Amino acid sequence: MKKVSIFNIKGGVAKTTSTANLGACLSKQNKKVLLVDLDPQSNLTKLFKAYSMDDLSVSDVLLDKDLDIHKVIKKTDFENIEIIPSNVALAFTEKKILLDVNRSQQNRLAKALAKINDEYDYCLIDCPPSLNMITVNSLCASDEVFVPVKIDKFALDGLEYLLESIQEIKEEFNPNLNFKGCFITMDTATTVNKVIKKELKNLLGDKMFNTTIKQNVKVIESTFDECPVVFGNKKARASINYRDLCKEVF
Repeated sequence: MKKVSIFNIKGGVAKTTSTANLGACLSKQNKKVLLVDLDPQSNLTKLFKAYSMDDLSVSDVLLDKDLDIHKVIKKTDFENIEIIPSNVALAFTEKKILLDVNRSQQNRLAKALAKINDEYDYCLIDCPPSLNMITVNSLCASDEVFVPVKIDKFALDGLEYLLESIQEIKEEFNPNLNFKGCFITMDTATTVNKVIKKELKNLLGDKMFNTTIKQNVKVIESTFDECPVVFGNKKARASINYRDLCKEVF
């Protein structure tokens, strides 16, 4: 099972949308996909209609080392896609992890996912927009990191810090971690976009993916339909972009 973190310390860059749609693209290639929602906002969980305050969630996976992870995984309405859901309890989980000095804190998710390594082809992890212990667990569990970038005035702010943080986690905890690259989301053909794309290419070189995800209202509509856009509207521009991105990165 290849494990990939979709990560940026900034919010609103389409991490959840990208996790859902890349997972959907892989599932259409007959790959068995496990999605992991590590964001307390639980938008990925809600998109796949898996939200519940009463069921087990990713919080339990991180806090209970004896938990059978199969009890947490939920089926979705889509063939080949299953999900480890999140709920608001995750907002309090980091503090509990940090207070528990009897277990290592960084590799809890890695150990849990190792138990199901042979059951899926891909595991895509939707990270929260911050570098905290929850995110560290994701990066310690992952083989690769993809960073979605939305171009605005502050697009480059924090990017170097983010890349340094990934490198530190690679050196300290997970030597197998590979920063695969960045891709642009909500892309528009403006002068500002062209300038910042050039700056990103200069900064990242071949770590800048060629495929960009164009701004597309169909993506927003798909969230209301609780269905990834690549399933709900195959001809939408964003659907085509995500299929192309999937071919490029996988």
